[in-house]
Amino acid sequence: MHTRSSWIKQLGFRVAYRLTDLTYTVGVAIPKRTVAGTYWSYEPTNPHGDDPGLRALDATPTGAVIVDVGAHVGEHAIPLAAGTDRRVVAIEPNGESADRLARNAARNDLGGRLDRRQIGVGDERATRPFYRSSFSKCSAFDRAKATRWGAHVTRVEQVPVYRLDDLVRGVGIETETGSGGHGGEPIPVPDALKIDVEGHELAVLHGASMTIETHRPLVVVEVHGTEDTHARRVRGWLTERGYDVEAREDVWVCRG
Repeated sequence: MHTRSSWIKQLGFRVAYRLTDLTYTVGVAIPKRTVAGTYWSYEPTNPHGDDPGLRALDATPTGAVIVDVGAHVGEHAIPLAAGTDRRVVAIEPNGESADRLARNAARNDLGGRLDRRQIGVGDERATRPFYRSSFSKCSAFDRAKATRWGAHVTRVEQVPVYRLDDLVRGVGIETETGSGGHGGEPIPVPDALKIDVEGHELAVLHGASMTIETHRPLVVVEVHGTEDTHARRVRGWLTERGYDVEAREDVWVCRG
């Protein structure tokens, strides 16, 4: 029974990703209604339409700076930037997802309100292999995660990784200006951080410790497996720094 269930799940993922490939290839954009407003996307589904983290982020002021770590194709970043004066910095190391994010942003005519950066964020400055998965959202710095649910690695890319503290203006050592392999222009102090990095949440938090302790941004973190050791460590790290953690299933809304 377990084998049959796994097979059905793998088949479902294959069908979903083939459909997604088709909508991007053909160029079919669909309006997505969310708690942060309606936007256009080439994605065939709308998994974060009623996301409690998206709702909390949308409560930030219209001129806020939001850093979206693990932006994927923009399901949070684009509705948060559309129709406002917010600046959203969308960090996504997966080249395929970053390209699709750019297409979705262009479809919504976001201009300079969305700052896309194809880099990784962690607890040290490094260059690391990134495993692009046949199931795009499984792509990760961890080969095992990239091959979940019957997926396989389609490409290995070398991706620069930064500490968020070194990217935020006035917090750490500001990076070189430029694009591509550089961290880009320094990021203004964020009013909110959204983190969805498939198990690497602690590394992102450690690398953002000065920003968090000094400026106390809203933190929205997606933690898979809310009762495991990793999740308890994430919660402990935040509560030790005076954050109240409101858990809404896998999405945690954390206020300092």
